[in-house]
Amino acid sequence: MNGITALQTAFQQVTHLAEGPGATKLIALKPLLESSSLELEKEFKRILLILQPGVRQKTKKKLLGQRLKWPFQKADVEQILQLLERHKSNLTFAMNSDQM
Repeated sequence: MNGITALQTAFQQVTHLAEGPGATKLIALKPLLESSSLELEKEFKRILLILQPGVRQKTKKKLLGQRLKWPFQKADVEQILQLLERHKSNLTFAMNSDQM
């Protein structure tokens, strides 16, 4: 959750910069923001769908077990964290490129 919050804050700040007066100099950053935003939004919607209580619960018998069980496997969490790290690295790279 902390990784998602940090990335969201960073994207919001960078988006604010990309819309500001010096935005014309941000050649690498603008396209990256657009593509990353779309991909991250899609992933966050998928995660929220999995976390919503009504989606996984089919019968009363499963109700209690599903509430107490984390819906993600270790591999799922690692994949999500890799996605976040990739977007963070791409964002950093684009910002560094635009500074040159």
